[in-house]
Amino acid sequence: MAEAAAGMAWPLPAALCPLANFVFYSSMYLGGLFLAALSVQRYLGVAFPLRLRARRRRGRVLALSAAIWLLACGHCSVVFVAE
Repeated sequence: MAEAAAGMAWPLPAALCPLANFVFYSSMYLGGLFLAALSVQRYLGVAFPLRLRARRRRGRVLALSAAIWLLACGHCSVVFVAE
C-alpha cells in the first residue's frame, strides 16, 4: 500500500522490498494450496468414508501442513535470490 500511495515508487528501505514480495506471494500460494488440500480431504471423505476414517492421524496432518509450508516458502524464496 505504501508503494501505491507513493506513486508506485518504493518509499521503504530496500531490504523490505523482497521481504514484502515474499510475504505477499507466499500467503497467496499457501491459501491456494491449503484450499486444494482441504478439497482433496473432503472428496476422499465423501468417496471413501470408512477407509479415510481409519487413516486419519494427527501426525500425517502436521506433516502435510509442513510440506505445504516448505513448498510455498521454497517456491517464493526466489525473490531473495533474484534480488
